[in-house]
Amino acid sequence: MPDKDGPEETEGSRLVNLSQLADELGVTRQWLHTLRTKDPAFPPSRRKPGSTREFWDLDEARAYYDSRDKRPGWRTDIKGAPPAAE
Repeated sequence: MPDKDGPEETEGSRLVNLSQLADELGVTRQWLHTLRTKDPAFPPSRRKPGSTREFWDLDEARAYYDSRDKRPGWRTDIKGAPPAAE
């Protein structure tokens, strides 16, 4: 009998919801939501027919996240305000 909590998993893949994906990647759900709405390269979600719940392949999402350019923010608590853009 198919699992009622999520879509069918293909062999070798693990499908997770957004909260689980955030835990696996060590980021917040809010950050992942921002990425998936603003970055067209974010892996597509998978849905079970007739369901609104979204799931992502963990391996695809991890590969996407690891390949991103990391741009850490400016530490205003240490360095003060960032320099003005030229």
